[in-house]
Amino acid sequence: MSKKKFITAKVVNESLRLALRERDATRAIELFMEHMGKKSHSERIYIFEGKQGCSVNNTFEWCADGVEPQKDNLQEVPFEAVEWWYRAFEDSRSILIYNLEDIKETEPLTYEYLQPQNVHSLIASPLVLEDEIVGFYGVDNPPPEAMEDATYFAEMVGHFIVSLLEKQRMMQQLEKLSYEDSLSGVQNRHALNNYIDYHKNLRNVGVLYCDVLGLKKVNDIQGHQAGDELIIRASDSLKNNFRKKDIYRVGGDEFLVICKDIDEKVFASKVEQLRKDMTDNRAMMSLGFVWKEVATDVDAVIAQADGLMYEEKRAYYASVK
Repeated sequence: MSKKKFITAKVVNESLRLALRERDATRAIELFMEHMGKKSHSERIYIFEGKQGCSVNNTFEWCADGVEPQKDNLQEVPFEAVEWWYRAFEDSRSILIYNLEDIKETEPLTYEYLQPQNVHSLIASPLVLEDEIVGFYGVDNPPPEAMEDATYFAEMVGHFIVSLLEKQRMMQQLEKLSYEDSLSGVQNRHALNNYIDYHKNLRNVGVLYCDVLGLKKVNDIQGHQAGDELIIRASDSLKNNFRKKDIYRVGGDEFLVICKDIDEKVFASKVEQLRKDMTDNRAMMSLGFVWKEVATDVDAVIAQADGLMYEEKRAYYASVK
């Protein structure tokens, strides 16, 4: 009887076809690994990302039924634990551990990470992008006959995984560009609209509407570069006091902050600290803020904060005439 192959070209092609059919890059990688894992009868397939000399992170994993996931426990793994793997990868060799006990004395740090995961054997192969090792993928407890097919497995699969990771990276970059204001680095109006669509009901929410004072005058007299610098200083003041993910640039000189699940006194304190920060940063803003225990209409709360901001802005310009 002929020996059953661990992975065949047909299985790899099937896995890749499933992945390429999926528009979401992250989900594509998950589908690829799931199909490979099931067809190879392995317990766990995983991807680690990290360049030589840096800590490595388990970014993807597939586990067979009954196998406990390990990804959360395998973040910021010190490079020393896999340094000897990378040396092998540089020579275009995969790591084959037939019996984990074989490395207990020679590679104790690696053993220390693998033994609690109930790993008995494994295959690990490099992920290479433009001649640089950017991580590795591995298979835990594959069928014994798989070990002899490891090189074949590595050559066929590594390139596809790198391609999928690159697709994911590009999609994430495009998503970031579509949701982030390029000048200030905070979120943009498109991100705000998505947030409002998703959060129909908020509890203990603070909303702060801000208008950068004097931007038009700075643009007219000092130029748009100076105006951009004013916007950046204003956004820095906001980032010093609120989480970046809660801040939106909603117009040329307007910012909005939405803080959910925040105590009213804490929110008010942050606003007062912002006022001091604005003076230090030479980026004055008119502020309007509202706190609600329950907000069923986020747009209405934003409009209320906007109205208060406008009153403060009008009072400011009346005082400087």
